[in-house]
Amino acid sequence: MKMSASVIRRFRLLQARVTKPDVEGMSAAPPEPTADEHPPTPLPEPEPPVPEPAPPAPAPQPPRPEPGEPAPQLRSVPPPEAQREVAEEQSEPVVRLPLDGAPREWNIWELERLAHEAEGRNPAHDEELVFLLRELRLFANADGRLPVDFDAVVRESFGDLVYAAV
Repeated sequence: MKMSASVIRRFRLLQARVTKPDVEGMSAAPPEPTADEHPPTPLPEPEPPVPEPAPPAPAPQPPRPEPGEPAPQLRSVPPPEAQREVAEEQSEPVVRLPLDGAPREWNIWELERLAHEAEGRNPAHDEELVFLLRELRLFANADGRLPVDFDAVVRESFGDLVYAAV
């Protein structure tokens, strides 16, 4: 195998540097790279290990009643006679509403009164009416009148209450 003169020269220079100790640190100096040499490429860093997934949490156990007295049974009780009489005396006069089907302006305060009187019959409908009344207040004028544009919404949402009041 034949070696070129430049390779032999580099080899001898490297050998001389390795064998000559550094005066201050008493160690050999690292070789200086030449123009046709490339610095070594760094090795890629190892990827961190993937953490193992946590084991699933155990299913919660349903609560168990403690042994002892059974829970009392609830039953409805009619209101006392005195309260019924007072409620009948304080009732406001019935407002007659036209049923001709023509669009009309509705009074937000009357709608609230009707919703309050019907409260408790259907909790889901009660909740719907509470939110609807809150939103309708934004569109009512100072007298509580809603524009005619809301007639269809009022008839659909309060229809059973409006027609029951007639």
